[in-house]
Formats: sequence, structure tokens, C-alpha cells
Amino acid sequence: MFHLIRAGISGGKTVPEQVAENPLVFATVTAPSFGTVHTRRNGRRCHPTSRGRCEHGEPRSCHAMHAEDDPQLGQPLCGDCYDYASHVVWQWWAPDLWRRFTIALRRLFAHALGVPATRLGEVATVQYAKVAEYQLRGAIHFHALVRLDGPKTAGGFEPAPDGLDADQLALLIREAAASVRLTVPGVDVDDPARVLAFGRQLDARAVRTDRRTDDPDRTLSPEQVAAYLAKYATKSADDTGATDTAHHARIRATVRALDDRAKRAGHDGYELLSKWSHMLGFRGHFATKSRRYSITLGTIRRSRRRAQALLAQAKEDGTPVDLAALEADLLADDDDETTLVLGRWEFVGAGWHTDGERTLALAAAARAREYAREKAQQNKAKTQHNSGGRS
Repeated sequence: MFHLIRAGISGGKTVPEQVAENPLVFATVTAPSFGTVHTRRNGRRCHPTSRGRCEHGEPRSCHAMHAEDDPQLGQPLCGDCYDYASHVVWQWWAPDLWRRFTIALRRLFAHALGVPATRLGEVATVQYAKVAEYQLRGAIHFHALVRLDGPKTAGGFEPAPDGLDADQLALLIREAAASVRLTVPGVDVDDPARVLAFGRQLDARAVRTDRRTDDPDRTLSPEQVAAYLAKYATKSADDTGATDTAHHARIRATVRALDDRAKRAGHDGYELLSKWSHMLGFRGHFATKSRRYSITLGTIRRSRRRAQALLAQAKEDGTPVDLAALEADLLADDDDETTLVLGRWEFVGAGWHTDGERTLALAAAARAREYAREKAQQNKAKTQHNSGGRS
């Protein structure tokens, strides 16, 4: 995954190196707050300024300076104040909210470039690689590399148009993330509709490569970003953090409860919600990308098959593998692909080989049908007899 992500930053793996000249931004969007939770604040106290107690009698403040491994991190100060239902609903619709975000982003790019949104593809395309990560509170947030390429073509990776640099791109990403909204229905008539949005913790920073000279400090390097995204893309899909906490258990219980309500109401929008209780209601993919961000996963799968075939052929022939030419062979276009035939099927025929076999089969089928008729008549007579006895 690291090489797939890095290829979209600086080229390689069939991605042209000039893609490194296109504006690139590393963005993070988070879930909104569903209630106050214990957190780390860079050596400061957790929630020292809040006063009094909530309606359930729990203190609104926390003066602790939590350690990194403190089990309280991510847990609500008051579980009864925490909006578990909205947490689950937001989590369920998070993939759709991301899709709305990409639509809003394309519209902003089109406006900035002075073209109608419907004609953006004639001058620019938006490519991204995105991974999802669980926060300690059990809410998903997204990290993404967003790149602006030139017009849509069959090959992709065209030079970006003039007029938008990486810093301007970051500003537009922040604007899109802050403005996007998604109205979703409740699970039943007693559950209100909700207007979903991303949280206030938004971040978008330009990524610079060695070939970019407009930022000598290079606060984010390709290797840093690729390694960070690959770390979360390759984590186990069911890794939700401290899943044995009471808070996460309550989220899973809320998932099941809302699923029951949606089923009773016949609401298709929440179909199979309980299937994702182990994911705390999140049903999206943990690593996704646009088709022209980098090399495709299909190409990677084909290269693996080719590698197995080449290694098997080298072993059979007793010849060494040419490592210098191996990558080019593995990543060759489909037109250059060959198929290694491991076996061959041939149609021989259907039916019975002789008239005798056919006669025996027909006789057996006739006996089976006769037996079935006799059995049905016996069952019918038995039913009528029992009915007469009761009357």
C-alpha cells in the first residue's frame, strides 16, 4: 500500500514522474462532537474550565493530565449525556458524507478555475487516496491525499492547470469540508431527521516534493504522508481501538437497538445496520482511492499473477529470473499479457452411453414417481381419518 500511495505523490509504478508537479494536499476531516470525552491536551488538563455537574449528577470538568495509555481517554464524562444515537447515525452515513464532500470540492475547483462544474473534466480532475481511522472515542475520521490533475484523458496524470497551487487547494478543501451537509432520516417516526456535517477539527496542508521549489521548508514530505496513510490502510479492518471499553460496548448496543427499530419501521435506509455493530456502525471501506490517483489495484493483482507464472516458469526451466526486466513485465499493459495454460477441458458428451443405461434410468424415475404418488395418497387418507375422528 505504501508504494501505491507514494506513486501518486512522486510517480513510479507506471505513474509518470511529472505527477509530482501537480498540487497535492494532505487533509484530515473528523466527526463532530457527540458529547464531552476525556482527552489529551499537550500537557494541559483535560477539561479544567467547565463547572458544576450535569443533569445526571456527573462533574462537567476533569482536571487530570491523562497519560497516552490512560484507559479513560475517549470515554465520555457522562455516558447518559453522550448522544449515542447520533454517533451511530453519523457513522453509518459517513461514506455518503464523504461523497458529498468530493462533489462540493469539485464545484469549488470549477468555480476557482472559471468553468462550469459540468465542464470541470475538460480542464482538471480531482484525484485522491483516502484511509479511515478510529479515534479513541470510537468515531471515524478520514485522512486523504487530494491532488489536482489536468483534464480527463484516457491515460490520466495530466499536468495541472494554472491558477491553483497547493496552498489555494488546501483553502478550498477546508471550505468544502466546513460547508458540506447531508440530511438523513431517522430510524423510525420517533427518531428525528438529522443534518450531518464534519467536525470543527479540519486540517489541510500542502505536501511538497523535492521537485517543488515553492516551499523550502517542506513541512510534509512524500515519505511521511505515504507511510502515515499506509499505516492505517493496512491495519486490521476491525481494529476499532480499545474495543473492550464500556463506551464502545454501548455504541455497539446502540447499533443493535437502532437496527431493531428500523426493522420494525420497515426503514430500508438502515438495512443491515446490526451487521456492522463490530465496526461501531461504520460500513465504509478503510482504504479507497480514485481510479487515476495511482496504479490500480487490478494492475497490482495482475502483476501478482504474472509474478507467480514467471517464477514457476523459471523454476521449471532452471533459468534465473531477470530482476531488471521483472517490474516492466509485471506492470505491462493488458495488450501485452499472456495466459499460462495449466489445464484443458474438452466436451465429451451428455446423456447415457448405451440404450440399456437409458432404459434403467427411465424405469428408476418411473418407480420414484409412483412411490411419491402412493405416499401422497396415504398421507391424504390419514389426514381425512384424523379429521373425522375429532368431529
